[in-house]
Parts: sequence; C-alpha cells; structure tokens
Amino acid sequence: MKIAYATTFDSNDISNWSGTPFHMSKAFTQNGVEIERIGNLSRRLPAFFKIKQFWKDFACGQRESPRFNTVTAKYYSEQADKQIAQMNVQAIVAPQINPIVYLNTKKPIVLWTDALYSSLVAFYPAFCNHSASTIEQGNIVTQETLARCELAIFSSDWAARGALELYGASKDKVKVVPFGANIDCQHTLTDIHNMLKKRSRDTVKLLFLGKHWLRKGGDIVFNIAKALHAAGQKVELNFVGCHPPKEVDIPSYIKCHGFISKKKPEGVEKITRLLSESHFLFVPSRAEAYGVVFCEANAYGLPSLTSHVGGIPTIVKNNINGMTFALDAKPEIYCNYIINLMQNYSQYEELALSAFNEYQTRLNWNSATQTVKKLIQGII
Repeated sequence: MKIAYATTFDSNDISNWSGTPFHMSKAFTQNGVEIERIGNLSRRLPAFFKIKQFWKDFACGQRESPRFNTVTAKYYSEQADKQIAQMNVQAIVAPQINPIVYLNTKKPIVLWTDALYSSLVAFYPAFCNHSASTIEQGNIVTQETLARCELAIFSSDWAARGALELYGASKDKVKVVPFGANIDCQHTLTDIHNMLKKRSRDTVKLLFLGKHWLRKGGDIVFNIAKALHAAGQKVELNFVGCHPPKEVDIPSYIKCHGFISKKKPEGVEKITRLLSESHFLFVPSRAEAYGVVFCEANAYGLPSLTSHVGGIPTIVKNNINGMTFALDAKPEIYCNYIINLMQNYSQYEELALSAFNEYQTRLNWNSATQTVKKLIQGII
C-alpha cells in the first residue's frame, strides 16, 4: 500500500504537534505502508486579514484565527493537489483538516485526528474568544472535509460523537482508533515488574506533566498533594512543564522542575526516571481532546488519575489503568482512592500491570496503524 501523508508542516519533525504526526507516519512505514509526504506548505491569508484581526481584538476582544479560514485552507489544498498529481498513491491520509479540505482528487481521503472544530469551541480556552466569522469558517472547512472523506477516524469516542452529533457525519465513515504513545518504548513485562519493586511502599509519588497550569489542573493536583499530607499520607509531587503561580507557597514535598526538553539526553533520562519511580500520573485536565501523555504513562506501568472530560475516558478506563474523576470532585474523594491503593499495595500493583497491558494491546502506534491500515484497505 502506498499513501500520501498530508500535513501543513514537516511531519518528519518530531517537535510538531508533540510528535504525533512523526510517530503516526513512522508506524505506518513500519507496518509496510509506503509513504509520500506532503508538508511544509505555505500559508496565504485573505487581503487585509491582519487589519481585521487587529481590529477584532482591539474593538471586541475576539480572535480572528488564520487556522480556521477558507482562503487559507484552499491555498493549502491547492499546494497538496499539485504534489498529489505527481504521486502514484492509493489514498491520502491526514491528521489535519487544512491540507485536505478542498482537495480535487478521486483518490480516497482519510482523516485521522483528535477533535473537530465545534467540539473545541467553548471547551479549550484558546477557542473561547473566536469571532463569529472564524466560527462560521471553522465549521465550513470541517463540514467540507467530512463530506470529502471516505473515512473519518478519531482518537476518542468523544471526538467521534462530535462528528456524528454536531456535523451529522455518516456513521459508516466514522471510526474510533486511539492514538499511541509518542515514545520509543521497548519495555517488557519483566521491566515493569522491576519498576514496581523499586517504587516506594510508604511515600506516594505523584507526577504532573503539562505546560498549562490551569487547563491541565495543576491547581487541583497541588491541593490534593496538600490534602494527602494533611491526612498523614507521605507524599511527593513532581511538577514538570510548568510552575505554580508565584504567589503560591510551595512545601518541601512538592518539587517543581519546569520544562524538561526531550531533545536532550539528560531531559529524556530525567523524565524516564520520574515515570519509572512515580505511582500515578496526575493530570486532571479541565479540557483535553485526547492526552497522549496518558498513553505514555501506560508504557511505564503508571496508572493515571485524571478527569472525565473530552477524549480522556477513551484512554483511561476506571480501575483498569487509572481513574477518572468529576471536575468538581472533592479532595477527599481523590485522597481516599490514593490512600486505599497505597494501603492495599497488591491492588496497586495489579492496576499498574493492567496499565502496561493497555499500552501493549491498544495504546501504541503499532496497534493503531495496523487497525487503520486495514480500514484503508477496505476503501481502496
């Protein structure tokens, strides 16, 4: 099988979109799919767009987004069309809408992404102030894409429901295939057993990985750690990616590491150590389309504590590889769950091993691309 893999950026660059297109396309190749890459596309904005954008922000506090714009999308698709014309491929696959929304091709088009526009409006903070014209155009390009696609594959049940309920997409073309972990992991069950032996039996170690303090629920994690300490449970909390606000007093059992670059060997080593030694990944996001970080935690036999929002419940299954909580859950609910597992450590170990099994069986890119490859074979 030979496909065109379309992105507006360079999908070979692991720094784009947290490495998802890089790992997705790499796994396709490893599963015998030949790939022709479409990327590094130029962006063209409508006339006077910058003026309109400035005025909307100044006068109304609204954002005119270049990402959700029909003129921009048409130009991206025109460039992709020219490249596809020079290729001998059987299908076009894209994790983004813009390169494929206005494609003029008879080849089947496959979208494999984590969310559609209407699902993100009023969900993610960055989408809450979009202008009326951006909202209109965001929905137009989404609807156009769904109409052109032979397959619309989503990483979560939440995203798939958005396609069906908000855009009226055909049930026949909508599928759910979770994304994998954006890491190269060769762990065996023996490795996980060894990690579990080294994890503390008396001090619960919590790990927060996220750049956005409020959206990722950093304040919730901070308060739960304090509540555990007040309840007499020894606790260590490691913050990676962001710092608490300056006015917050940080107790000695909370360690703030800031941003750790995975591009540096010492950064990879530090994150690997934290994932191996921790008992729980704790990221109770207020908004999350998917959350690849939860897949990555599973690769270390690390259960997740998180919120029941967006695409997260497709990854984190209660008492199988972690627990999801309501956004308004009280601290004692979290604390009781954590303390109970620490006091019944064999149950914790079973949960950790089950989390690793989830990684091995469904939350890895090899399994995901094998599934999508079969779906594509059914339409070419």
